[in-house]
Amino acid sequence: MDRREFLRLCGLGVLAALGLAGCRLPRPSGEKAAPQTPAPYTPPPMQAAPARGPDLAVVEGDNYEELLEKGLEAMGGIARFVQKGNLVVLKPNFSVPRAPEEACTTSPRLVAALVKKCLEAGAREVRVIDHPFFNGETCLEKTGMRRAVREAGGKVYVLDALNDRYYTRVEIGGQALREVHFSRDVLEADVFINMPILKHHVATKLTMGLKNMMGLVWDRGVFHARGLHRPIAELAAFKKPHLIVMDAVRGITSNGPTGPGPIREFRRLILGTDPVAVDAYGARLFGLDPAEIEHLRLAAGMGLGQMDLSKLHTVNVFL
Repeated sequence: MDRREFLRLCGLGVLAALGLAGCRLPRPSGEKAAPQTPAPYTPPPMQAAPARGPDLAVVEGDNYEELLEKGLEAMGGIARFVQKGNLVVLKPNFSVPRAPEEACTTSPRLVAALVKKCLEAGAREVRVIDHPFFNGETCLEKTGMRRAVREAGGKVYVLDALNDRYYTRVEIGGQALREVHFSRDVLEADVFINMPILKHHVATKLTMGLKNMMGLVWDRGVFHARGLHRPIAELAAFKKPHLIVMDAVRGITSNGPTGPGPIREFRRLILGTDPVAVDAYGARLFGLDPAEIEHLRLAAGMGLGQMDLSKLHTVNVFL
């Protein structure tokens, strides 16, 4: 048994212990015939950081298109982030086969609206990706993500095979996370936008932006085997989005991440450039002290962002 297979089996065992036995990590037919493990990869230099603007924009309402329009305006406009000719990669959460009204996945309406905005700003291509832990094709159909993204002019697919097209091995160099197979799309993007949903998670209390990054990694079993929280924080140190757009309009408040569960109407869209701050706002909106979320506290302690919302420039918009 090789190391990858051992870690995959460990991950499955931990997920089962957490009550997620119903989740099936993908085992695509191409996995067994995957090419030689990709060599360590050095990503190209990131484009210049966006011009200065608010740290956070919080928009209250329930119309996804209007929320995004006003949120981007408050953040300085889409041109602050996307330039003509950019390759843009969006990472929503469509990891479970639930319909949008079940509030377990990022709204496809929101994702489609952002795809359109990026293309209007001159992006040459917009890709929408995730690594679901149920069958990826089923998730694309059930969530409505495939149809919404394609109709908006973007490309959408699942990272369901360990190959040179989807993943490359990168050195993380953390205490818990030393190396992972990470999304090549994100590494090669000019602009990377994280699009989590705010919802309950049985193992980490909440899943938001920092945890949503796990959907860019192939071998997630190592996260569970090493306590989840520190690996999540260390992955955040490796890669920071240019922008986070958190769907906090509706979300399940228990039985996450898979659902179904009771749904709460938060009626917020949270946009920001600080991944710790966005999650801290989400935690407070949910009713938790951000310090109760261990990976969030660790990320703040590593200097990855600001957990004290009073120290941030926040713009609030009410529709």
